[in-house]
Amino acid sequence: MKKLVSVFVALSLAVTCVFALAGCSKSDTKYDLVMITDGSPITDGNYNESAWNGVKSFGDENNVSYRYYQPGLNEDDLLDSEIIKRYVDLAIDNGAKTIVFPGQVFADYICEVADAHSDINFVLIDSQPLCSHNTHKNIASVTFDNLQAGYLAGYSAVAMGNTKLGFFGADDAVSGNYGSGYVQGAAKAADESATPVVLDYANFDDDNLSFDYSFTVKAVYTKIEDCKEDVFKVNVVNGYGTGAYTDGQNVTITAYPPEENKVFDHWEVKSDTDGVSDKKVNISSSKKDSMNLLVGDCDCTITAVYSDSETVPVTIKGGDTVNAQKDSTVWVTAPVADKGKVFDHWECDDANKIADVNSIGTEVTVESQPIELTPVYVDSQYPTFYVDVVDGTGSGSYIADDEVTVTANPPRDGYMFYKWENVDNHGKQTGIAMDNEYDYSTKFLMVDRYAAVVEEMIDNGTQVVFAGGNPMADSVFTANSNFDYPVYGFGYGYDQKDSNNCIASVVNDYGAAVKMVLSDYKAGNVVGDCSNGCIYVTNISSDKNDDNYNAGYAKVYKSLADGKLVIKEPNQTEKALAVSKCLTVYYWTK
Repeated sequence: MKKLVSVFVALSLAVTCVFALAGCSKSDTKYDLVMITDGSPITDGNYNESAWNGVKSFGDENNVSYRYYQPGLNEDDLLDSEIIKRYVDLAIDNGAKTIVFPGQVFADYICEVADAHSDINFVLIDSQPLCSHNTHKNIASVTFDNLQAGYLAGYSAVAMGNTKLGFFGADDAVSGNYGSGYVQGAAKAADESATPVVLDYANFDDDNLSFDYSFTVKAVYTKIEDCKEDVFKVNVVNGYGTGAYTDGQNVTITAYPPEENKVFDHWEVKSDTDGVSDKKVNISSSKKDSMNLLVGDCDCTITAVYSDSETVPVTIKGGDTVNAQKDSTVWVTAPVADKGKVFDHWECDDANKIADVNSIGTEVTVESQPIELTPVYVDSQYPTFYVDVVDGTGSGSYIADDEVTVTANPPRDGYMFYKWENVDNHGKQTGIAMDNEYDYSTKFLMVDRYAAVVEEMIDNGTQVVFAGGNPMADSVFTANSNFDYPVYGFGYGYDQKDSNNCIASVVNDYGAAVKMVLSDYKAGNVVGDCSNGCIYVTNISSDKNDDNYNAGYAKVYKSLADGKLVIKEPNQTEKALAVSKCLTVYYWTK
């Protein structure tokens, strides 16, 4: 079989170059072997670094010159086809005979560049080319055996002494393979040691999942007569903030949006307590339409006063109409997104009037003509979670790190706002942290609610959770950080030793895959598995000279490598489990 080194022509004296591309200029030095990263550096501790180590090792061992390019991303922080083409051209101009692409991001574009450069060999790691035809003689790809990876993770988790496992997966083929392998590997280790093992299994996006990610935020009120502190009533006319508050409380008071041909002018204040001067009503500003009141000394009435002025309507489709003063600017905020949606951008007849069309809250320049704004929502590429606000405003769908504002309704007579309570639909705390849970209007950042599934597992005694193939796998380590006793995540793909409480990782070794393909180049797809050393588990070893040597793991690894141990496909998992004496699996389905 033709070796890759034989397709390199006119090899120069081996010169290695380990630096990133600073600009798109040609170089006098030629490099036969080039890797183009996905935009991350080769020191990312992840796939790029692993692949680069494989490139370096092959180059050094075979007297082949090599280098890498780290492309800049576009304005959307993506690596698009134009960027990839530009760097491929640059690599070829500088002598490249073989180009390595590490990662799935290149699967869409490798066909185009392979067609355009039929004399160049391309290597794609961890994906197969998404080509309309399958006749490329200059594309070699590597995918990894996810069944074997899951099996090794499951076996190792039990071999390390854990008897209560969790699998946090996704409802797709890749995660299904990881999960099936994980279950069967755990069963193998449990039966070998005659140790009873329990495994909770949940797909985060399964339509039949017996878990609800939404949660409720509720305004809680209490009787004024039950309060042991001095309480003063605040009546806000034409604005928000009416309620009863304790002495010394700082309350935000905000005027209602003005009616047509009116603009906010000032606040009037009046003491409602006999013998107490109006001057005792302590507000931070009489001219700002949103200001603070320092409660104390008296009950009071605060009134927003408006003056006549020519206004222009600014209408938000699906929301309110704001009457803005002519030749001014006004702040607008898009309505909260529906479930599964996320705000994308604003549209209007003259986009130049919008300060930031991509921001959910932005300034709009108002001249003399009415303005109609359309907030555009799209399906979210990130998980969304629904918040139901009871006795207040702020209900809607949010993604992690969104700023959520909730405002309580005015209390009925004899009652005062006390605090906010939040609870998910399983009776557990949500993990959100409010700026001030005792403020009737407050904010919080939405958290990763998928971590709640893992937290539920841990609450039920699970010791280690694996999330192989799940795009939300980081939720495992988010959940682990919320407990003050040892619980662990089992990483996958790369060594996640720096994550919270990572007990081990099953690694898809990009470096080994790169060397394997470069050492014996041929078009088509090769599967990286135990037989070619492209998969392994950290913190447990088949090497007798390693401190983490485990005889059972070594035996299983060799059996997988020799093809003597066959793992059943996901649709046969139930049959595989039927022969297990010591493993019990609980599937989280309705």
